[in-house]
Amino acid sequence: MNSPQVHPLPKAIKILTLLLISIGGVFAFFYLTFEKKAYSSVESALFLDSIVVPFDWVQIGPISFPISVDNFLIFQEFKALAPEFKTTESYFFGMIVLLISSAFLALISEFKKTFFLIGAIGWIVLLTFGNFNGLNIGGLSANFPLIILLVGTLLPIIYFHIWGQSISFGIKWLISTLSFAASAGLMTEMSTIVSPVLYLAYHATVLSFGLSIAWVFWNGHAVMSGSYLLLCRVNRNIGIKISSQMMVIAGLYLILLIVLYLDLIGDQVLFFPIFNPLFLIFPIGLLGWWPLKAKINQSHGLAAGSTVLKTLYLLGFGMSLWLIWKLQISGNQPGIELLKHLLIYSQFGFSLFFMVYLFSNFFSIMNSGNAVEKILYKPHYLPYYHLRIGGLIAMLLLTTVADGIVGVQVNSMSTNILADYYYETDQKLEASILYENAWVRYRNNPKAKHTTAQLLFQLNQPSLAKQHLEESFAQAPQVDNIILLSDRLHREKKIFESIYYLERGLKYFPNEPKLVNNLALFYTKINRTNDALKLLINSKNTDTILNSNLLALQIKNGKSEIGQKSPHSAIDQINHLAASNSLGNIPTEDLLNSLRQNLKNQDSPMILQAALRNIHSQKERSNPDADLRVLDSLAAREDMQDYIMNLQETAAIRSLGAGRVTEAIKNLNGLAFRNPSDAGYFLHLSSSILAQNLDFKKATNELIAAEEKGFQAFKPHHLAIINLGGMPEKAFELAQNYQIDFPIYLQKDNGLTSEYLSQIGAFHEKRGTDHVEKWKTLAPNVLKTDLALRILSYKAHDLERTHLNQLQDYLSLELGEQKQLEKYLQNPDFNQPESLKAYTNWLKVGEELTANPYLTPLILTAAKQTKDPVMAYQILNNASEFNQDPFLWMLKIKAARNIGLDNYANEAFLELSKKIQISELLLLQEKNF
Repeated sequence: MNSPQVHPLPKAIKILTLLLISIGGVFAFFYLTFEKKAYSSVESALFLDSIVVPFDWVQIGPISFPISVDNFLIFQEFKALAPEFKTTESYFFGMIVLLISSAFLALISEFKKTFFLIGAIGWIVLLTFGNFNGLNIGGLSANFPLIILLVGTLLPIIYFHIWGQSISFGIKWLISTLSFAASAGLMTEMSTIVSPVLYLAYHATVLSFGLSIAWVFWNGHAVMSGSYLLLCRVNRNIGIKISSQMMVIAGLYLILLIVLYLDLIGDQVLFFPIFNPLFLIFPIGLLGWWPLKAKINQSHGLAAGSTVLKTLYLLGFGMSLWLIWKLQISGNQPGIELLKHLLIYSQFGFSLFFMVYLFSNFFSIMNSGNAVEKILYKPHYLPYYHLRIGGLIAMLLLTTVADGIVGVQVNSMSTNILADYYYETDQKLEASILYENAWVRYRNNPKAKHTTAQLLFQLNQPSLAKQHLEESFAQAPQVDNIILLSDRLHREKKIFESIYYLERGLKYFPNEPKLVNNLALFYTKINRTNDALKLLINSKNTDTILNSNLLALQIKNGKSEIGQKSPHSAIDQINHLAASNSLGNIPTEDLLNSLRQNLKNQDSPMILQAALRNIHSQKERSNPDADLRVLDSLAAREDMQDYIMNLQETAAIRSLGAGRVTEAIKNLNGLAFRNPSDAGYFLHLSSSILAQNLDFKKATNELIAAEEKGFQAFKPHHLAIINLGGMPEKAFELAQNYQIDFPIYLQKDNGLTSEYLSQIGAFHEKRGTDHVEKWKTLAPNVLKTDLALRILSYKAHDLERTHLNQLQDYLSLELGEQKQLEKYLQNPDFNQPESLKAYTNWLKVGEELTANPYLTPLILTAAKQTKDPVMAYQILNNASEFNQDPFLWMLKIKAARNIGLDNYANEAFLELSKKIQISELLLLQEKNF
C-alpha cells in the first residue's frame, strides 16, 4: 500500500490534541518560571524561644518585684528535607505518554511503505533503549518485556498499514492504545520487581524523550523558516527588501543561540541576557506551524498526508511540553541539560544551514514582493536534504566542542530515572547507590547528591552522608546541601562548623535568603546577636520569613519598634503581642481580634499554644470559663501532647488574670507535682502570687520547696518574703549561699518601715480593728497610705463605720477623690447590690466573689448570699485553706455546726484559739455577720 488513504481527524481528537498542548504548555511554563527546582524540599521549621514579660507588679512598702510569666517568640529555620515522592505525577505522565505514543503508532500506520518501515525501526530502537527489561520477566534483565512490547505495539499497526487503511484514525488510536495497555498490563503481572506499574510509569520518560527529540530535530529551523514565511506574507505586493530583515533576525537569533550554548558549556558571556533555553520550545512550536503547512502544500512524496503530518506535529509539540514538566518536577537535571543541549545544537545547525539554503536559492527573488513562500521547498530533494545534512554536521561540531557531554547526560539521565523508581519504592540502599553513580558521572545533578545524603542519613550512615555533602560543597555547591550539612553539624553540637559552611555558602550564593536566615539564627546561639541583626538588616531581602525572624530577634533583644508595623500573619502577630507584653503595654483590640481570627485557620500546635499564651498574659477580669474550655479542648488533642504543660500553665495564668487566685495557685502546684524538672519555676510563681496577697508564710514554704526542686534565681525581695514568713535564719542562709545583698530595710530598725513590715507580716491573722488602731499611730507617709488601702481591701468586713470613714478620708486626702469607695461608704452594707458593686469596682476585681480567698469581705458576702448551708460552708472552708482571717474562721466554725460537722468545727475552733486571745475569741463568737 504505497498510497494510504487519508482520514480527517474527528473533532473530539482535535479538541484533545489542543488540550494536550494548552495544559502541557501551562505546566511547562509555570515550572520553568516559578518552580525552577521543583524537586527541592526546603521548608521552614518553627521553633520557640521565650521572653519574660511582667504580668503584674507587686509593691508592698519597700518590697517591690514583678510577677513575671513567659511569652513565646516564634522563629523559623529552614530545613532541607528529602525530595517528595512524585508517584501520582508519574502515573499521570505515564498515561499521557501511553496516549501520545499510541496516537503516534496509529499515525505511522498511515505512512507510505518506506517511511512506515523507518518509523517502525525508530520505535523498535526507542523501546530497546527504554530499559524495560528491568522488569525481570523470565530472568534478570531478560528480553521478554521488550518482546512483549514489540508484539503488542507493532502488530496492530502492521495490520492497519497492510489491510486496515479504510479504518478511521479514531478506531486505530483506540485499538493501539488498548493493545499497548494490554502489553503493559501483561508485563506488570509477570514481573517480579516491586511495583512494576511505577517502573513503567517512570521509564515512560525515555519514550517521551525520544519522541520529543524527533520533533525538536524536525523543527530545527522552525524559527528561521517561520519568520521568513511571516515576512513574505507581510511583504506580498509591497515590494520592500526583506533580505536585510532576515539577515538581522537570523544574526540576532544565531548570536542568541551561541550565547546560550556558551552558557551551557560553562563560559560566561557578559552584557547579554541569559535565560533557560527550554523557553525556545514555545516559539519553535508556534512558528513551526507555517513551514509545515508550506512544505505540505509544495512538496510531493512526503511520508504521509497533510492530516497525519499536522497531527504528528501537534502531538510532538504537546509531548515536548509535557516532557519539560516531567523533567522539572522529578529534578532530573541531566535530562534537562540533555534536552537543552540537543535543542541548542539542532536550532543552531539547522537554522544556520537554512539561511544558507534560503539565500543560495532564493536571494534573487525574495525581495520581489511575489509569493516566494509558495516555492520555498521547490526543488525539494537535493538542496533541502543538503540543509539537513549540513545541520547534522554542525550539531556534531557543537557536540565535539562540548566534549561530547551529551553521552554522559544520557547515561546519568537514565540512571536518575531508575534511582527515582527505587527511591519511591523504599529501596533506599539501591537508590542511594544509583543516585551516587548518577552524580559521579554528571556533577550538575543536585537532586542526586542531595537524595544520596538524605538516604544515607536514613540508613544510619551519617559519616558517609556528611562526606557526600562536603564533597558537594567542594565540587558543586548547592543551597539545600549546605543547609542539610550545617543542620546536621548543629545537631552534633558543632555549631562553629555549621556557621563556617553557611558563611562560605553565602560567598557562592550571595544574599541567598535561606542561608542568611539560618546563619543569623546560629549567630544568636553563640551570642553574636548584633551580627545576626546586621546580617538580616543588610540583606534587604523581601522574604517574609527573614522579616519575621528579624522582628522576633529585635523583640528578643529589646530593639523592636512596636507600633510602626501592622502584622498580618499569625506568627508576626504572636511576636508583636510578646513585644507589647514585654513593655507592659495593653495590646490593641485590633491585634488581639486579628490574631484570634487567624487562629481559626491554624492547625499547628506550636502556633496555637504560643498564641494563646501571649493573648492571656495580661490581667483580664472577665469570666475566663470560655477561654479555659478552649485550653482544655486543645490539651485533649493528640497532636498537642508535647504542649500540655504549656497549655496548663496558660490556663493558670488566665485564671490569675481573671483574679482567680485559688485556682491559679492550685493549678501551679499541680504543674509542679506533674513536672518535677520544672517544679522550681512553678513553685516560685506560686510564691509570688501568695506574697502579693500578703500570705508570707505560704509564700516562704513555696520558695523553700522551689529551692529543693532546683530553683536558684533568688533576689533580694525573696529574702524579704522569707523574713516576713517567719524564717529569718533561712533568709540569711540564702543570702550567703547565693551571694545576695540582704535588703537594708531588714538589717536594722528603720522606724516606720519596721513598724509597717511588722504589721504587714501577719496581716491576715489579725482583726481589722487591730490594724486600724496601729494604723492611726503612724505618721502620714506612703506606707501609711499603703496600709490604709490594704485594710479596706482585706478587712472591711471587720471595721466599724467610723473606721471606714477615717480610712476613706485619709485616702481622699492623699490620693484624691475615691468615687467608688465613697459610693460604697454611703451605705457600707455588702448585702446591698449597689454597695457591693461599688466596692468591687474600687477593688478592680470581677464579679466572681470567691475568686480570691484573701479578699475576706467578698468571701463572706458570697457565703451569706447562698441559700444552701452546705455550699456556704464549702465557700468558707475553701477560703480558710489560704486565709487565716479570724472572722472568716469563726464563721466557718458556725457554718460547720449548722450542718452537723461538729468534729470539724471543734478542730477549727481549737486551731483558731491558738492564734488569737481568748477574749477576742469570745467576742467573735458573739458577733454575727
